[in-house]
Amino acid sequence: MVLNPPTDARLTDQVAIPDGSPWFDGHFPGNPLLPGIAQLHLVMEAIRAARGDAVRLTGLKRVRFKRIIRPEEAIDIVVAPVPDKPGIYRFQLTIEGDIACSGLMLT
Repeated sequence: MVLNPPTDARLTDQVAIPDGSPWFDGHFPGNPLLPGIAQLHLVMEAIRAARGDAVRLTGLKRVRFKRIIRPEEAIDIVVAPVPDKPGIYRFQLTIEGDIACSGLMLT
């Protein structure tokens, strides 16, 4: 994962999870979807890559899963630190402009 940090401190990335990924095992045969824990893992990895250290998840707030993510779909990830709240990041995963997942991650 390579993050592209724009000047406004937002972190952006785009990933696609391949069809053979273990994340899809059991979710669900014949109708694969990326589980919520995998989506949150993508966000956490984006924060770790940007900070360059071993960030630890301490909490989640207002997480909403709004769209199913299928294998090979291009997932746009945007993560931004919340101003004046150290360790809190607002995130959003989108597919072709549709919000798939959003919320706050506390580290």
